[in-house]
Amino acid sequence: MPYTITIIDDSPQALNFVKFVKTLDFVKVTKTKKALAAPEVLEEDQDGMPIAYKDSILKLSKKTKKAAAKRFYEKAAKNIL
Repeated sequence: MPYTITIIDDSPQALNFVKFVKTLDFVKVTKTKKALAAPEVLEEDQDGMPIAYKDSILKLSKKTKKAAAKRFYEKAAKNIL
């Protein structure tokens, strides 16, 4: 049955203990990454769009729609001729 032990590496004794444990043949030592801080919760409008980024999202959406419409009409014009 495997066990999980968490050792905080903020002291020399803890680091020495980890060195010792690594020498044992029945122990597998893995170092974990520190968890990232939770992202801040953004306020949303009634459509679920973050208010802080609403203008840039709408601008990008408009640009994408224009490019898609342009490609569509170019393909339609080629197919008609």
